[in-house]
Parts: sequence; structure tokens; C-alpha cells
Amino acid sequence: MSQRLKIYSDGGARGNPGPAAIAFIATNDEGETVKADSRFIGVHTNNQAEYEALLMALKFAVDQKTQDVVCHLDSELVAKQLNGEYAVKNNELWQLWRKVQLLKVCFKKISFVNVPRNNPKIEMADELVNKTLDEQTSGKECNTALSTEKAKAKNMFVHTSIRTSNMEKSIDFYSRFLGLKLLSRREIKRTNAEIAFLQEAEGRGCTLELTFYRNQDKFAQPMYEERLFDHLGFEVADINKTLAAMRKENIAITDEPFEFNEKTTIAFVEDPDGTLIELIERK
Repeated sequence: MSQRLKIYSDGGARGNPGPAAIAFIATNDEGETVKADSRFIGVHTNNQAEYEALLMALKFAVDQKTQDVVCHLDSELVAKQLNGEYAVKNNELWQLWRKVQLLKVCFKKISFVNVPRNNPKIEMADELVNKTLDEQTSGKECNTALSTEKAKAKNMFVHTSIRTSNMEKSIDFYSRFLGLKLLSRREIKRTNAEIAFLQEAEGRGCTLELTFYRNQDKFAQPMYEERLFDHLGFEVADINKTLAAMRKENIAITDEPFEFNEKTTIAFVEDPDGTLIELIERK
């Protein structure tokens, strides 16, 4: 049992929201590391990842029956929210903030300290975050290492945005037929719009952003030859099974399956708003 622990937690997302990982370093009073841990948490925002990292560290401290814990965070926002200096207006963050409050009762003393990003222990946690993300995304679609502000910047394709005339109908289409999971929805008051982010359930592949403008009274796709945006591409396990399910609900199939090469079969369909989608089955 450790009576007192200092924890240094960090979380990061590549894309915000995007693939995210969390990590923490726990030390004793002598500054010796007693625990270092990290894990991949799927698609989250940076702020959500910061909270998740702290929660993972606090759960470790509870398991160790720690009485006194000092939490070091490089996120000024999270630190000030936990210290009552900032209100928590975002619902997702409030849920995470609430989890921290429930864990606080497990300690006799707990404090939250905002520290700079170049704190040596925070840098160690940050390295664990990036190592975990690199291992998770290695060899997968959309894999490009995206550095933190402390490293040289690299680029990564994050998401594609398409417009919809009916948000509920589009979410249902991409969820049921193509296996995407709704990550988040939010209102954009400035443009009187709503956006939704979807991704494959295990966080693989890029994110699809659906955008619905409430003031848009005309919504018609031009002919294919006149479009600037061509199509989306989705890999499916069984192209014929996917098409059979779509046919039952009168989804437009513009091109029946054909062999693109000896290992790949493709077909083309349209989503409810006429956006062209390429289905890809690989042998």
C-alpha cells in the first residue's frame, strides 16, 4: 500500500476527435516510478482523452489504497474544471468530470495541479501515448503518425464531410448497411447546422462527418459528370450479402459487382442523398 502518490497523466487524439490513447506515470515521495501504463481508447477528443487518462491513474491509486494523491495535468482546461475555476459545459466532459468526483471520496486528500507540457514526467506519459497510438495504427488505413506540439509535425487524413438532407436517415443508412458507429453529434449555431461523426466500431479507418444545414432548401445531386466530389469507398466482408440487404430496402445500386482485379471485387451504390459509394471486397 502506498500512502501517497504523485500521478502524471496525459491523453491525446489524432484528429480531435480521432484515434486516442491515454497514459500515466505514478511516483512515490522519493520520485521513483511505481507504475507506468497506457492504453488505446478508440475515438475521442483530446479533452476526453485527458479525463480518461486521469481516471485510469486514479483507479490505479484506489487499487493501491492510496490515501493522498497529487494529480499533475498538462491540460489547463481539465485542471481548472476539476478545481472549480471553469464550468463544465460540454455534456461528454461533464460525464467524465462526474466520474472523477465519484472517485475523489476514495482518498483522504486529493489535489489537481496544472503543469507545463515540458514537465519530465508528463513528457514520459506523452511518449507512452504516442507509442500506443503508433502501435495501434501501424499498418492500418489512414495510418500516418501525427506528432504532438513537441515533435515535428506530420499530416494525417482525418475525415471526409458530406452533406445530408436528413440526418436521422443518413445515420441509420451508414450504421445498418456499412457498420459505422455514431461517435458524436453537435449543433453549430453559427450556421444553423448539425454535424455527426461516424466511424467503424473498433476505430479503424477514417471518420465520416455528416453535415445537415437547416436553412438549405434545395438539395439535389448533379449528374455524375458534373460532380466535383466523386465517391466514398467502403471495404465490406461480403459484397453480395451487403447488396442483398440494400436491395430489400430499395437502395440504389448503380453498378453491379465486377472484378477490379484477381483479388478485388467492387460495386457502386448511392446513399439516401445520392452520394456515390464504392463497395470493395478483398479476397
